[in-house]
Amino acid sequence: MTRFPPLVLTAVALLGMATLQPALGDREVRQLVGNWKPIHAANGQAKLRVFTAGDGPALVMLPTIGQGPASLEPLAGRLVAAGFRVILPEPRGYGESVGPLEAVTLEDLATDVARSIEAVGGAPAVVAGHAFGNRIGRMLAQQRPDLIRGVVLMAAGGKFPPTAEATKDGQTAVNKNVPDDQRAAAAKAAFFGPQSNPTTEDLILDGVSADTTKMMRAAARAPLESWWSGGRGPMLVIQGLADVGAPPENGRSLKADYPERVTLVEFAGLGHFMVRERPDLIADTITAFMQKLAR
Repeated sequence: MTRFPPLVLTAVALLGMATLQPALGDREVRQLVGNWKPIHAANGQAKLRVFTAGDGPALVMLPTIGQGPASLEPLAGRLVAAGFRVILPEPRGYGESVGPLEAVTLEDLATDVARSIEAVGGAPAVVAGHAFGNRIGRMLAQQRPDLIRGVVLMAAGGKFPPTAEATKDGQTAVNKNVPDDQRAAAAKAAFFGPQSNPTTEDLILDGVSADTTKMMRAAARAPLESWWSGGRGPMLVIQGLADVGAPPENGRSLKADYPERVTLVEFAGLGHFMVRERPDLIADTITAFMQKLAR
């Protein structure tokens, strides 16, 4: 296990219906701002928009529940600059990605990503998931080891649940019937380290699809044993020690379960939205892991 010293954090720019057309308001979609090329993929009735940029080894990045690729853009941009081809699938129900949103399983969401990799021509790729996105990535590595050469988990949960207070704060943060100042305070407590000072933009009070969130929450009922191991390949687990949403015990359990193939990196001071608190630090950690895979 690799440990890093405590960090004084400065926040940077942050982060179900049966119909095939998501009904999203302007506040529910956050657009990418970088130079990303859109490509389209299909998984049955699901029609998916996939963004890609850069050259080099392929890295597929999956956002957390209900969010789109823009939540990962500050991190993704750094990884493009580091020499990787970054692939950002847009989940069904978000933006221009459409498809059935009822009775969708974690296996279905993993297949969405598999079809995205195939459409882009990015196999074999490293799949990096943030929070709920890491469950999809691990299921994909279980289902399609031919497509995946490694797995990166950021803020990984699943076995050890959030605290009751974190759950309450998370519910308040996404409740649009609550005043924005209360939502902001709850989001900071649930998703950021205690020394962070996130702006309203950092908190992602907007840019979350209610339909995609509902669909993913249902898919999260998949049995833990169906996705926990994340296949059999190399795995990097990046854990914030101030994460109350996905407590550090999750990463330590993965390291204990699979000591030969799991690299655990812990950062003091980082919370659940580590990808927005210190994208530079997370990018450096992923870069080192991918360079090691290439040896």
